[in-house]
Amino acid sequence: MNLSPRTFVLLSMLGLLLGLSGCASLPETAESSTPPSTEGALDRDAQRLDLWLARQHAMQQLNNWRCEGRAAILTQDGGGQISFDWLRTPNDQILSIKTPLGQNALQLTINPSGATLIDHEGQVTQGEDGEAMLNQALGWSVPIESLRAWLLGLPATGDDSYTLDAQGRILTLNSQGWSIEYKRYSETNGPGLSMSLPSKFELRRSEITLRLVIDRWTF
Repeated sequence: MNLSPRTFVLLSMLGLLLGLSGCASLPETAESSTPPSTEGALDRDAQRLDLWLARQHAMQQLNNWRCEGRAAILTQDGGGQISFDWLRTPNDQILSIKTPLGQNALQLTINPSGATLIDHEGQVTQGEDGEAMLNQALGWSVPIESLRAWLLGLPATGDDSYTLDAQGRILTLNSQGWSIEYKRYSETNGPGLSMSLPSKFELRRSEITLRLVIDRWTF
């Protein structure tokens, strides 16, 4: 299967969006390493800020989850679509990306013993640095941990600014040159856990627009 240049761009954007770690051992994620804070909030409504702090605390309890969805990218040169399935546990994460026709395009597995990348031709590459392997295969580099945080509806750094909705969830976010708009959250239930997670959002920067739809979060 031959992939067009625009599909490679889309795959690279999505793969990095899903927050693949920069090394074989899994680092702390943005949601677990950053204490709850209202830094960067443009809203000063006390009730919204209290809900926002509680939301961040709940995010810290997420250790095992799976995210399935679709992505589309729009550029001046055109666009494309793919589907993805991302499984994350405390010790492993597996990202699978497929074309709209269901063909395997890429799979990356990362655990404490190393990283394994299987490309669209079935070629297997193993190494210690999953991020470097992905970048080499797809030719793209962006702040990975930041994208992981955005996927979960969280700011990436203390320099980010954001607005909140009435439920204390991020509505709009400005981070590192990206403008992110959260269009829909959906209630997700798991064992002893119930929370609202992003199910539709849009990222924009320069001439690139990336639209994400999350079909299913599971824990």
